[in-house]
Amino acid sequence: MGVMAAATLQPDLSELVSGLEGRLTQIGRAELAEALEPLAQAMREATGPEAAASAARTAFDLCRRLYANGRSADGLTLARAILDNAIARRDRELERKAAMVCGVLAGDKADIVAAVEYHARALRLADGDADSLCRTWNNIGLAMGIAGNYELAGRCYQRSVAAIAEVPGPSDSRYNAYINLANSYYQTGRFAEGFEAASRALEEQTAEFREKDVHGALLLQRNIVRLLVAMGRSAEAQSHVIKAVTLAERIATPRAAIAAALTRSTYELAIGHNDVALTRLDKALAQARQFPGALRDTLACAAAAEEQGGSAERALMRLTELSQHIYTSAIERARRNLDLSFGDGEMGSSLSLQHEQARARLSSQLTERTRPEGWKALERLAVSAVLRMDKTGWHGKRVGTLSKALALAVDVDPLQALEIGLASEVHDIGMLSVPEELLTRKGPLNAAEERIVNRHVDAASEILSDDGHPRTLLAREIARYHHARWDGEGYPERVGGKLIPLAARICAVADAYDAMVCGIGGQRRKSMEEALAELRRASGRQLDPDLVGRFDAMVRSETEDLGLDLKAGHGMDDFQELVHALEEDRGFV
Repeated sequence: MGVMAAATLQPDLSELVSGLEGRLTQIGRAELAEALEPLAQAMREATGPEAAASAARTAFDLCRRLYANGRSADGLTLARAILDNAIARRDRELERKAAMVCGVLAGDKADIVAAVEYHARALRLADGDADSLCRTWNNIGLAMGIAGNYELAGRCYQRSVAAIAEVPGPSDSRYNAYINLANSYYQTGRFAEGFEAASRALEEQTAEFREKDVHGALLLQRNIVRLLVAMGRSAEAQSHVIKAVTLAERIATPRAAIAAALTRSTYELAIGHNDVALTRLDKALAQARQFPGALRDTLACAAAAEEQGGSAERALMRLTELSQHIYTSAIERARRNLDLSFGDGEMGSSLSLQHEQARARLSSQLTERTRPEGWKALERLAVSAVLRMDKTGWHGKRVGTLSKALALAVDVDPLQALEIGLASEVHDIGMLSVPEELLTRKGPLNAAEERIVNRHVDAASEILSDDGHPRTLLAREIARYHHARWDGEGYPERVGGKLIPLAARICAVADAYDAMVCGIGGQRRKSMEEALAELRRASGRQLDPDLVGRFDAMVRSETEDLGLDLKAGHGMDDFQELVHALEEDRGFV
């Protein structure tokens, strides 16, 4: 395309970006993908340096906005298009920049292997340039931090600083490396060293850096607050909390809101405002489920806050989910693709030790499990909600039984599996907020009616408002997320994959199966075999593929032991017998 093509391409790109302005937090994945495809295609086809540079500027700017709004997976399509173009045209500098952006976006969506592979490409293309090396090692550290390996992340940040040590004057690359190094030291308990790194970042900070990267300035204030609190200097932290909140309000993105919430809750816990901190963290955690890169840190804060608030069982729930977001195997695979050459043994061992110590400490604090106050009333409300869809009123009970059995099949602790089953019984309690005529309608709903039905998950969150009991918290998360899809297209939208709490993913499989076999919601009843086939078709799109496989195997094994026919008619009698058999509290002593 040449110079003329660049002149005609840019207005179209600007018009597209302008049309997306202000909609990045609301627009659905499918709609956004459709809107971005022409832009990505134009980038791949751009020929000549001017056309490619023009497309790249537009793409990278939009990628930054998508990243800020938790849409890194969508932004990766654009960055990859620029990378493909640069490789095709043998433009090494553009290839390096595009690889770096691809790596940041891949890491933010928790694809650590891909992130390090992209950064390895950028490292090879740095050609010894100090600033490029500094930025690339910093980005590798970010990927390792997202995976939970803050030891390895810290080594990367140290390399980042070393790469640019001889460059005089303030450097924004060195400034960012010190910000991240301070966080890695905080995460590994090296508070004094962390505060020293944060102080070096402040020395490096200029008005220009602060204006160019407001989010970086926010993270620096967050790190200072955490480190001061950890060192017992909470009184000094207040002014930094105010600065962090002010910066977050200026940025006004969900990612900034999460960082500000973690900063404020850290300080609130330090001064004894536990209830406020826990409420704030609960809201932050709901937001963080749309941000794979932020979820681990938020879960860690929530676990610490629950322990400080005196709820060992709730802290263990958060810690268990946290452990599911430490991708040790991914880190090791990533290291094989990039010679990090740190010259020492296994990395991340202290992190694993910290987790084991925390689990042992929390387990020793557990008391005898009791039923939440008012739980019977919640069960009655849930049955009332279900009766309008299922005349037997037993949908919740059946889903609870199936959820418990599936939890056991995936090696969940037996007592926790029992709690998942009990909490799943009230998963549809929010349906009380939906007009009965919508629940019983045979035909399709329009968009407005679908939104009304979908809001039942929000209603459930209100009904199951936090009373401090672990089962209530578990029930609220199941009710809130059991319609989230594995591919992120459910609701709440963009919460997908392992960002969905495990208990909610378990309930989703059980709920879908019971609805098909029993004909809930007016659908045709299916045999147990037909319903299993439907689950397999939904695997990897709507439902967690591993859980579908485990559920399928569990149902087949149980029905074979009971002598039941999976293909028999609608299978209701056999299904009831299966559920009755699974109701036995096997494995509980």
